[in-house]
Amino acid sequence: MTERRYWKNSEPYHLVEAFIENESVIFKDWFDTGKDPNRYDWKFEEILNGAGKSDIEYQLGATVYLEILEEVKRRLGK
Repeated sequence: MTERRYWKNSEPYHLVEAFIENESVIFKDWFDTGKDPNRYDWKFEEILNGAGKSDIEYQLGATVYLEILEEVKRRLGK
């Protein structure tokens, strides 16, 4: 099974990225290229407890949130 580590939604002047790095889910929300994004780092245990759910679902969709959640569970062996 291929590890999924990166998801994005790109629109004109707006890019949202979520990716898995080490033991965290990183969420970046870019409103203006060339400027720093809004960034959130959630540890795997925080994701399991619902952290980031509303942000990820709103920006990337419920399907992507479930994919991220399943990947986190798989990596934790749950």
